[in-house]
Amino acid sequence: MEKSKTIVITGSEGKIGKSLTKFFSKKNFVIIGLDKKKSKNSIQCDITNEKEVINKLSRIFKKKSPDILINAASVIPKIKKFKFSNYDSGRWINTIKVDLYGSFFVSKICCKFFEKKNSGLIINMSSIYGNTGPDQSIYGKNIKNVGYKNLEYSVAKAGIIGFTKSLSAYYKYSNIKVLCLILGGVEDKNLSKKFMKKYLSKTIENKMINTNQINKYIEFCISNPEIVSGTCAKLDGGSESIF
Repeated sequence: MEKSKTIVITGSEGKIGKSLTKFFSKKNFVIIGLDKKKSKNSIQCDITNEKEVINKLSRIFKKKSPDILINAASVIPKIKKFKFSNYDSGRWINTIKVDLYGSFFVSKICCKFFEKKNSGLIINMSSIYGNTGPDQSIYGKNIKNVGYKNLEYSVAKAGIIGFTKSLSAYYKYSNIKVLCLILGGVEDKNLSKKFMKKYLSKTIENKMINTNQINKYIEFCISNPEIVSGTCAKLDGGSESIF
């Protein structure tokens, strides 16, 4: 019988993280969930703190060496009206830290173990807003010099795409594979009908992706890493293909 693979999932208490944990647990994978929130299903860890990441994962990896890392941790602030000239620098810094510092710190220690066995897979999670700025008009009224969707989210997600490309190129001559999923809107029952109508009008398929579809696509990537390595695959319903 094939040995169960171990998956590290950051942001394991988030919407996507919880879905991934449930899905792959049923597939007989060993799950190591990391989240800042305390939970019986996750290891409490501030991934923006490199020393904490090293200390906690080093102890765990002595018993369970990682095979796959999914960087799913992200900050998604509430939609709130703002002016850029008065922007909250704390929000900016916190989002950058979680998405970029966190992905870097956890990837770094996982790769130490991947390098030892010349095998491993990193799946980063980005967004269409890493390729394009958010259309503020779908989040609120059109008001001059006023926005609603936070700007640092785009900066962080663009950084994830760059991180994926540079890290996959670095590991070109090894069996360590790196890829990125660029997600469009993800189904959520809490989204308003007004927002949904505006958002879906900008897509080809007139629909959002759901977490189960994300799970299945990741399952395909795990089974076929040599096909998807180095790619930044869009799962967005064609939202960047229409004006």
